[in-house]
Amino acid sequence: MAMTHGLKLAGPILAVVLAGGLTQGCGSEDTEASCGAELSAKIDSLSASVSALEQVSAEMQAELSIACSGLAGDAEDDSLTDDDLTDKCAEASAAIEAAFDAGLTIEIIPAQCSVNASAQLDCEANCSVEGECDPGSVEARCEPGELSVACEGECEGTASCEGSASVEAACEGTCSGTCTGTCEGTCNGACDGECSAEVMNAEGEAECRGTCDGECQGTCDATCTGTCDASCTLNADAEVECEAELRCEGECTGTATAPKCEAELEPPECDLDADCQAGCEGQAQFEAECTPPALVMTGEIDAEVMADIEVYLPRALQVAAKAELAAKAAGDVATAAVNVAGEVSGAAACAASVGAEFVAEMQGAASASASVSV
Repeated sequence: MAMTHGLKLAGPILAVVLAGGLTQGCGSEDTEASCGAELSAKIDSLSASVSALEQVSAEMQAELSIACSGLAGDAEDDSLTDDDLTDKCAEASAAIEAAFDAGLTIEIIPAQCSVNASAQLDCEANCSVEGECDPGSVEARCEPGELSVACEGECEGTASCEGSASVEAACEGTCSGTCTGTCEGTCNGACDGECSAEVMNAEGEAECRGTCDGECQGTCDATCTGTCDASCTLNADAEVECEAELRCEGECTGTATAPKCEAELEPPECDLDADCQAGCEGQAQFEAECTPPALVMTGEIDAEVMADIEVYLPRALQVAAKAELAAKAAGDVATAAVNVAGEVSGAAACAASVGAEFVAEMQGAASASASVSV
């Protein structure tokens, strides 16, 4: 998962751009006083963004180290070097391929990521140094169908009620995870009733792979009426009550709070400085929260191997989901950093005040970005 190559070049370029204007030891001046309000806002947005990138890069590398060492059948190790991590993830991939060859099948319920929209909006408000630009709200700038809210009421037809492994969602529609209830279609899992086709799992227990005349506990390829541990897309005429801690993506009848966007925010209608906005968007993407994906596994393979895959593969997939969300932002931050470095070098007082610190931050981000390529 390569986030981007853009930041690998940003550090050296920044050093060259700023070299002519840098002096040492003048960092005590107030940034806004020495650089001006507009340039100061850009520096602040990029500094916050690269700080978030360094943190998420370290977290992703540690998490992937644990996941790949576990999938390879070794003890958990959260401190693998870049080279060791590459080798260990290759071993993990080979172990999963061997499990597939032995007859394992996996249905993956993808991770769901939401950007830190509030951080982005707050940051963009500072970009508008003249106070003439309203960045807008999360609801107004999130793509239709990507906004979810904590719904204290009912999710209504064609909305998605988002359950989890810890809190299942009521469902009258298509469940993307495990359905517990009646299934109008093929039930893959346990059937409390008559099943039209059964197979034996790795524990020697009978599981359903057909229609279930009774209650199904497993995946369902048609309408699930009951509960769902992932996203349930409701039938057009369905209404389900949202339990505590659940979110509704779509129409909510009741009190809707805590809006989250599961995609990038659309640019504000007013014109913000592109470099400042890139820093703000990067901060939001790097601070994204991702729920772990879930697996539905079937097949007769070694129980210990299956247990390792069940524990560690979701952790690796969660890292991949976050990397995908952050990749474009990392490249945009790199480009913006070079642009802002040019502005800093053109202002002698600003370069003397923040130039060396700014270059060090960008070089740190370059290193962090490079280390997450696996």
